[in-house]
Amino acid sequence: MAAVIFDLDDTLYPRARYVNSGFGAVARHMGIGFGLPVDEVYARLRTAHVRGGRGRELQTMCEAYGLDTVLVPDLLQVFRKHRPEIWLSHDVPATLEGLRVRGWRTAVLTNGLPSVQAAKVRALGLDALVDHVIYADEYAEGGKPAAEPFMEALRRLEVAPQNAVMVGDDRINDIEGARAVGMRAVLLTRAERPTHDGGADAVVSWLIDLPRIALDLVQHRMADAA
Repeated sequence: MAAVIFDLDDTLYPRARYVNSGFGAVARHMGIGFGLPVDEVYARLRTAHVRGGRGRELQTMCEAYGLDTVLVPDLLQVFRKHRPEIWLSHDVPATLEGLRVRGWRTAVLTNGLPSVQAAKVRALGLDALVDHVIYADEYAEGGKPAAEPFMEALRRLEVAPQNAVMVGDDRINDIEGARAVGMRAVLLTRAERPTHDGGADAVVSWLIDLPRIALDLVQHRMADAA
């Protein structure tokens, strides 16, 4: 038996969609609670995000309207608890279905606050598309690249490390973490030209190429072992 394990953010969907969805929830909250123009608040949050203010978007928005930044923790909860308006990248459903019909086991292994990540999984409908979803932070502080989340994924999938392929966009969390426990690893670039492969066994621009590459990697490993 063989398996493919996927990262979530910027692998199965663009994380920017989640960020924009959260900004929309905050903007609506500010419109209802403070009478502020929703579209304008949303635009201010987006501008702060793209102009290098990541992590301070809520503070910047409050300051722009003369509001006390003591509101920020509550606004952060609005962001984190909102129902995400997100959808899978175009090549994901066909890739997951292609792996399933070929007999591969599949899982999602994701870093991040489990409650937030679970809301994304529900919005994307991933529970029906993969065999397991593992929230890495439940098994190690900070999640990947620690070994424990990878080992939990392998345990649930009932596969040995040499028969599993990790797919993700992060060279440290996904690629180095997987390689450290004996898995094969595929770096997903989404058509961007990588400066280096981060030690990945393969680099792909689109997931549609994955079933063939994953099979080649596992068969090559089996041949080496023989």
